[in-house]
Amino acid sequence: MEYFKKIYLDYKHQVYFFVKKFISNTEDVEDVVQEIFVHLWKHSSSLKNPQTLEAVIFKTAQQEVSNFYRKNKMIFSFSDETLLPDEADSEKNDSEFREEQLRKIQNLLEKLPERSKTFFYKNKLEKISYSQIAEENNISKTAVEKQVNKVIRYIRTNLNLF
Repeated sequence: MEYFKKIYLDYKHQVYFFVKKFISNTEDVEDVVQEIFVHLWKHSSSLKNPQTLEAVIFKTAQQEVSNFYRKNKMIFSFSDETLLPDEADSEKNDSEFREEQLRKIQNLLEKLPERSKTFFYKNKLEKISYSQIAEENNISKTAVEKQVNKVIRYIRTNLNLF
């Protein structure tokens, strides 16, 4: 019990901020963090090795974030941020849900400044690199990356408000 308490106290903030990178709603973040530590408590025998402790904690965090997206019928991969519905649903519901989500995303994109929207479209839809977009617009690669990431955060934050 004391060992787990120490792990919780040592890692609760790191886990919280890790989850916060992928989930914007504070209540959802807190729920996922709680699920992570419940899972770790249930499998506390795997936490005995200090050399693998951090890896186990953050692997569990990744799994719980993925579970959150699955439960909410959203696909999320740690390598590719996708905002479309889970394809495991029935084809009809999947198609309807996908169309609805795409309409919502389209409406959100219409509210953005033209430049941000253009960078987002070029990078995500046309698969043009940040470097190439930056070169075309005579700005830094970092500026393009920040604009695209702002658009992604905006969509992710506002998608559930409809």
